[in-house]
Amino acid sequence: MSKAVLHRNNVHVLGQGQDVLVFAHGFGTDQTAWRHQVRAFQDTHRIILFDHVGAGGSDINAYSTHRYSTMESYAADMLEVFDAVNARDIFYVGHSMSCMVGLLAWLSRPTLFRSMVFIGASPCYFNSPGYTGGFERKDLDAVYEAMEQHYEAWVSGFARLVAGPSALPEVAETFAQGLFALRPDIAIAMARLAFETDLRAQVPKLKLPTWVLQPQQDFAVPVAVGHYLVEHLPQGHLKLVPNQGHLPHLSAPGEINAHIAAALKAA
Repeated sequence: MSKAVLHRNNVHVLGQGQDVLVFAHGFGTDQTAWRHQVRAFQDTHRIILFDHVGAGGSDINAYSTHRYSTMESYAADMLEVFDAVNARDIFYVGHSMSCMVGLLAWLSRPTLFRSMVFIGASPCYFNSPGYTGGFERKDLDAVYEAMEQHYEAWVSGFARLVAGPSALPEVAETFAQGLFALRPDIAIAMARLAFETDLRAQVPKLKLPTWVLQPQQDFAVPVAVGHYLVEHLPQGHLKLVPNQGHLPHLSAPGEINAHIAAALKAA
């Protein structure tokens, strides 16, 4: 089973030290998006990297729309990865979609985790009374339509929006490459899952020290979402990152690494 899991999720274990540091990528990227963080922490931590099924070097044959119709399925995969590499007392760093995947994994196996860092996290992308998620229904319907009708053109425009206007061109190019590497039908299914899932009711259950790293200008996640998370997380800490874009671990790695280092010290 462990060999099958390692192959399915393209698992890599790197670095030195006893403390376990997990980096979990978001939609449109894979484990290579953490290269700046790996360089910063591999001398002091045992680092676990993996690709969600459908992304990067994962086993594409393991993907099915039925299996991966819920966030819980990605969380179950991740827990199998942790068991396969005997990871315990985990310091978890998730980006975007993987923040909520981490939350669900903790709900299932709380004893595995020490603390968490969420980068660009959102429990719900929809605007509703008393909550600013950033998107109206018509906005998301337009995204899905563009993906289905002109995937390549959509990738180019979406990658620039997500990277943000202050990011170097190579950040948008890297994100675009990750989106192009996804099979379009899988990309659409992942996008729908990420955007349509509402996990606000689960947020207060995460009784674990959690640092929310929130870009100050993020196309996908408004600052209001960062404040919402910290207000509802029992042990939440908000750190605003003066960065434009949804990929600060790529566009502002020094600042993100400093925040991760501070969280590790406090954990």
